[in-house]
Amino acid sequence: MLTYPVAFLVSLFVAAVTTPLVARWAHHNQWFDLPIEARKVHTRAIPRIGGIAVFTAFFAPLIGLAVYTNRISGLLYQDQTLFTALCVGAAAILALGVFDDLKGADAKTKLFVQAGVAAMMWWAGFRVDLLGNPFGATIELGVLSLPLTMVWMVGIINALNLIDGLDGLASGIALFTAVVLFGVAFTDNAVLLCLLMAALGGSLVGFLFFNFNPAKIFLGDSGSMFLGFILASVSVWTQRKGATAVALIIPVMALGVPILDTTLSFVRRVARKQNPFKADKEHVHHRLLALGLSHKSAVLTLYTVSAVFGLGALALLDNDTTHRAIVLSTVAAAVFILVRKIGVFELPGIFKRKDDGVPMREEVRVTARRIRASQDPNLAWRHTVGFLSHLTCQEVRLSWHLPSSDGELRESVFKWRERTDRPWTLSTGQAPENRTIRLPLEEAGRVYGELTILRRGPNETTLEQEVTCELLRDALIDFCVANDERNSDRGRIVQLPTGTRS
Repeated sequence: MLTYPVAFLVSLFVAAVTTPLVARWAHHNQWFDLPIEARKVHTRAIPRIGGIAVFTAFFAPLIGLAVYTNRISGLLYQDQTLFTALCVGAAAILALGVFDDLKGADAKTKLFVQAGVAAMMWWAGFRVDLLGNPFGATIELGVLSLPLTMVWMVGIINALNLIDGLDGLASGIALFTAVVLFGVAFTDNAVLLCLLMAALGGSLVGFLFFNFNPAKIFLGDSGSMFLGFILASVSVWTQRKGATAVALIIPVMALGVPILDTTLSFVRRVARKQNPFKADKEHVHHRLLALGLSHKSAVLTLYTVSAVFGLGALALLDNDTTHRAIVLSTVAAAVFILVRKIGVFELPGIFKRKDDGVPMREEVRVTARRIRASQDPNLAWRHTVGFLSHLTCQEVRLSWHLPSSDGELRESVFKWRERTDRPWTLSTGQAPENRTIRLPLEEAGRVYGELTILRRGPNETTLEQEVTCELLRDALIDFCVANDERNSDRGRIVQLPTGTRS
């Protein structure tokens, strides 16, 4: 049907046009997401009200159809109560998100508004009435319909909000989910739902042009909560239209990544006797970064996992019980492997201080971000040695091989040692090789220098030391690359300081 691609393209065009306008508006009013918290991954101020652009692009083709009378627009009036409730609820959630982005809203206020909107949606007809059983009869919920509907909607709204921690992550996962829900609606010949998902898909593609790493604008709470609301509402609507044998199971699988991340976060915080609603830096995407993946690699990894979930969800449309059992088993195995890989079953004690055992995951991430944001080698070195001095290191040596003002490569060496009453060993070649870690600073054939660390303790390098050193090495390389770019932009090479620091 031609209406679907038209709606997709209209939303894409509107998103591509309005997103830079919203970003410019945010710049003018200084509405930025500042990297002032340890859990933040970005290193510069970025506009954070991208949800306004996604909201506008999503509703653009729908408003056009409401004005232009045809067979498709008649469906908007046929399901007028449901569509009106969707518009009112979306506007309320967007307003809450914008307020949170600009002024800040506490958890109780957000939960109260979200619950109120969810109750309104249930009253309008967005109800979870059935629990699907892929191997038997469905379960009628009865009086439990209202609380389960509210839990579903509030949960998905916050799940999309929590997963929005890397450039393009939440918007990309929402796009995969929209594709799955479009497939379900198309199978059930639910024209209006197909139209909604086509519009959402177009708005997300247009927005991703500016949101994928390196992002020029963020969704913000306004965008992530709006996406969660739309996906939660349409998944309930889809569940009521058909596929009753797997009612709600398909949307759960389609939203598998944010649901899994939210569930693990809640269980982890409760197990640690922490506030389950307190933000931290232990989400799935944070753990992937801690394993050494780059920003883009972590996002693409979760895209792949989301695609696997989506394919599994679509496969459940097959009425064959054996096929469904195979699909669910495969997805369960994928979840198990992912959870084990990111270290949720075991809370490893890596990155611990040598004196008090305080976890240092956040310190590693903060240090790496500070190194990347440094404006000169002296500052980058101070951040590096400031962190390594807390670990079991005897000596640290950092050599730079960067161009000087005359264009020639010169070596600048920075050194630190734990005890000044002992002779240097790294520089004199007396350091034991079995306790020396050498990390070349190389990128695309360009050699910037080397970071050398003399460890204390056991001869074997531990996982803690490997991950720590790799993260610092990557940060130092990024600093060198950025330093070259800054010098190139200025049209000159800034001479680096020489000398020894101890």
